Amino acid sequence: MRPFRLPDEHLPSIAADWTCRACSTPWPCAQAAEHLTSNRCTCGQTVYREKRGPRNWHLGERCYTPKDVVVWQAAELAAARRPHYPPSHYYPPKPSRRRRQRPPIPRHRATGPGDIRPGTWTWVKPGGLHPGWGDIHQLAMLTAVGPWCEVWLILDGTVHDVRADRLLLDGGPRKNRPAWWNWTVAEHLEHQEPGDQEAENRTAVQPELFADHMPA
Repeated sequence: MRPFRLPDEHLPSIAADWTCRACSTPWPCAQAAEHLTSNRCTCGQTVYREKRGPRNWHLGERCYTPKDVVVWQAAELAAARRPHYPPSHYYPPKPSRRRRQRPPIPRHRATGPGDIRPGTWTWVKPGGLHPGWGDIHQLAMLTAVGPWCEVWLILDGTVHDVRADRLLLDGGPRKNRPAWWNWTVAEHLEHQEPGDQEAENRTAVQPELFADHMPA
């Protein structure tokens, strides 16, 4: 099976006059070439860039200053922070999902490890929803808690079952943020007492809240 990215053993050895570390031949070797694209720098030297990664190599003498590198790195970081929204035709059709008005559950904000219950707002990590909703973070409210959590999606009011390890807490303190605030819901459930988890599951059903919206 071919490696997805350029293997580290086939990186160039600059000290050995740009030769492959593994093959001892002029770089890029045959194994490295299939993972690279090339173009010309403004100085005329060849520049190689990884097809599936951020790394790049400028052969020959350096034609840029450390200040140039800092500017380029800052621009790359800024671009990486901006979310990428593919065109609508990128996503497959959304399957039919039931919709609800916003559940009348009081907002709950966790105060410690394991303090998770209905009304907690979470982010659904990419891959937690059907691809029809896009591979981006989605804000949702927990309406039932368990290994598979029921969530109400604020985007369009649809209801989904999402694995607890694909949910992250929303909000929380900005300064001196405790480590447990970055846990997934699954990690919080591991820190709950068995009695507390059973009580949460009984409370989470709340069928009377949704009697007018549940399918017959």
